[in-house]
Amino acid sequence: MVLMSWQRALGLLGLIGFSAIAAVGCNVDRIAVNTTASVLVDAESGTRGYFDWESAGYAAASGIVQLEGLHSVSPDNEALSLTLVKAYMAYAYGWVMDAHDIAEARGDFETADHEQRRAYLMYTRAKNVALRVLRNRDAHFAEYLAKDPVTLRAYLAKHFHDVDDDVPPLFWLVMSWNAAVNNSPSMDEFVDMPAIRTIAEWIAHQNAAYEDAGVLVFLGGFASSYPKQLGGNPEQGKAYFERALALTQRRNHIALVNYATLYGINAQDRELFVSLLREVVQAGDAGGRYRLGNKVARRRALRFLARVDELFIE
Repeated sequence: MVLMSWQRALGLLGLIGFSAIAAVGCNVDRIAVNTTASVLVDAESGTRGYFDWESAGYAAASGIVQLEGLHSVSPDNEALSLTLVKAYMAYAYGWVMDAHDIAEARGDFETADHEQRRAYLMYTRAKNVALRVLRNRDAHFAEYLAKDPVTLRAYLAKHFHDVDDDVPPLFWLVMSWNAAVNNSPSMDEFVDMPAIRTIAEWIAHQNAAYEDAGVLVFLGGFASSYPKQLGGNPEQGKAYFERALALTQRRNHIALVNYATLYGINAQDRELFVSLLREVVQAGDAGGRYRLGNKVARRRALRFLARVDELFIE
C-alpha cells in the first residue's frame, strides 16, 4: 500500500542535482551548507513543473548522495533535513517503486524484491531523519510514539499546536513511516500503524489541505485497505478521498491513482476504478506544481488499467 502527497517532494529533484553540488567541495563549512539549504527551500516550488521524468530520476539519484553530504555537515538543520526526507520519498516512489512494478508485471520477482528492498531502506532513512527533527524539538517525542492513541493525541495537542511550524515535520514523518511499514520485509512493523494514524488524524484536524491534502489520501487509503477489526472503514475511506479531490480540484493525479487502487480494488468497484484511472491518462498537462507528479501518476494508471480484468472478479 502506497499513500502520499508527492507533488512537493517530486519538485525538489531537478533542483537538487544543480544546487546541492554547488555547495559540496573542499572546506565546506556549516554556514555554506545552511545557505544552500535555504536556497533549496526557496526555489523548490518552481521545480515541480519539470517536464521530463527520465532526467528527473537521474538528477534525484545523484542529488540524494549530495544532500547526504550536506546533511552530514549540518545534521540539525531542519530545512535541510526535511529536504533530504522529501528527496528520498520522491525517488523511492517515483522511480524505485516504478522499477519494482515493471519487474513484477513481467514476472521478474527477484528484481521486484530487490527494488522493494531498496525503497524500504530509503523510506526508513527518510523516517529516521524526520524523527530526528521532531526529537530535536522535543526530547520526549519518541517515547510518546509507543503510547496508546489517546495519550499520544493529548501529547500532540499540548506540545504541537503551531500549525505552520509543526505540521510539516509531522506530515513527512507520517508519509515516510507509513511507506517504510508498507514496504517492510517483516509484518512486525505494522505494530506502528496506530501511532502513524493518530498523528495523521491530528494533522487532518489542524490543516487537512496541507501538501495537496496528502494526509486525507493517507487516511483514505488506510480506511479502505484494512479490515474493520484493525480500524478499516471503506465508506469512510471513500469520504476521505472525495474530500481530498475536492480540496485539490482533482489536479493531483497521484490522489486519483491511490483512490482507484486502494479504495476501488478493495471495494471491487470496477466502474470507479476505470473512471479514475482514465481521468488520469486522458487529462491534459495540469502544469506548474503538478506536472512531474502527474507524470508519475500516469505511468501507474496505465499499468493498473492493463490489469483490470485480473484485479476484478466478474
